[in-house]
Amino acid sequence: MMDVGILVLAGSSKEEWVEKYGVRSKLELPVANDDPLIVHTWNSVRETGLPAIIATDQWLADKYRLEPNVEATSNIVQTLVNAAQKLDTKYLLIISADMPFITADDIKQLLAEAEAGGDRGVYVLIVPKDAIEEAFPGAPRTYVKIKEGYFKLANGVLLQKELFLKNADLADDLLGNRKNPLKIASMLGIGTIFRAITGRLDVPYIWKMIETKFHTTAYPVFTSRPVFGFDIDKEEHYTKTLELLKKEAV
Repeated sequence: MMDVGILVLAGSSKEEWVEKYGVRSKLELPVANDDPLIVHTWNSVRETGLPAIIATDQWLADKYRLEPNVEATSNIVQTLVNAAQKLDTKYLLIISADMPFITADDIKQLLAEAEAGGDRGVYVLIVPKDAIEEAFPGAPRTYVKIKEGYFKLANGVLLQKELFLKNADLADDLLGNRKNPLKIASMLGIGTIFRAITGRLDVPYIWKMIETKFHTTAYPVFTSRPVFGFDIDKEEHYTKTLELLKKEAV
């Protein structure tokens, strides 16, 4: 199995809509088994048995006894670097803490799918639209159209730790802009934007650009686990989560 450490990015943000649910942060919203979202994600990560650390606000770490942790700051890049340096592994799987349906099995399967690509510098994680819509019917999501079909970048990235530490700003841009296809295209160059506009953008071209940008080898992981394409950003995502959880309980 790959030598992977998991870094959970769980800094809270001020979102007024969560107040009606009696919580301070969306990461406290109750999901499966009434566990707070951040606890559900962290428990799933810990159940993999892999080395892991969570980067979160100190009040969240203290309230929910999240260990080991590093404190999230306003400088996301520095927060990620501080956390990454605590993990003594070749690879880092960086994921966001707002995925309400993630399990340890999902994480293990994702890593197995990545490992099938051999030893690469960057594994960009992709979720097919069809898989998301089948698992979470009616869920509002944003997809990227390329020649091969419609896809969504997963809520995470897998890459070599040393490569990450050398390219932390770029890695943070990829993670932070995963829901903005035009921004991602602009990061990869004018040729990428032109191909996207003219409908000629395809996976081989994207990977060539990523390899050029990071000066490394890359591999596309079309994961079979749609949970990596569903997170809670807005209230409509949370109400859909509650609806799906209710159906599961029947």
